[in-house]
Amino acid sequence: MEQPNSQQEPIFTGQNRPNIHGHLSSSERLLSTFGSFYATNYRLLRLDPPQGPSRGYLLEIPYHRVVSVDLVRRANHPMLALGTAMALLGIFIMPVLPVSALLTLPIAGGILFVGARGKPGFFQIAARDMPKEAEKLWQVEYERSGSFVATIRSAIGQMPDF
Repeated sequence: MEQPNSQQEPIFTGQNRPNIHGHLSSSERLLSTFGSFYATNYRLLRLDPPQGPSRGYLLEIPYHRVVSVDLVRRANHPMLALGTAMALLGIFIMPVLPVSALLTLPIAGGILFVGARGKPGFFQIAARDMPKEAEKLWQVEYERSGSFVATIRSAIGQMPDF
């Protein structure tokens, strides 16, 4: 991944819209965009405004270095809390109402499983030799990014999630 150089000026044109087209080679075509991410026929690019995570610098990963695009799930904390409360309730009522506890505990276990499995959080773009601190810059939010992620997966030969 190309890291910003202290001598390099941020790439930014007014009105919060970066000028990406001026930084593509003559044979490079823009295939898909999502927020500050751009997919061309050769590489992935990230270009944020100066106050964004990349501070207005152009970051890139050539496709030959991209290893995968993986969905990262986040725990569903309200479901975990509900499942835990139900399990505790089932344990406390077991001496008084054993039949109710036998029904409550499996339901609580199911809710805990669903909460731990979580909900979709973001797509992580992984590349060879990517520093740990750079991984956060290559997280694409889950909502409305399906077409962009499908373009990247197609370019690197990764099968889509169904």
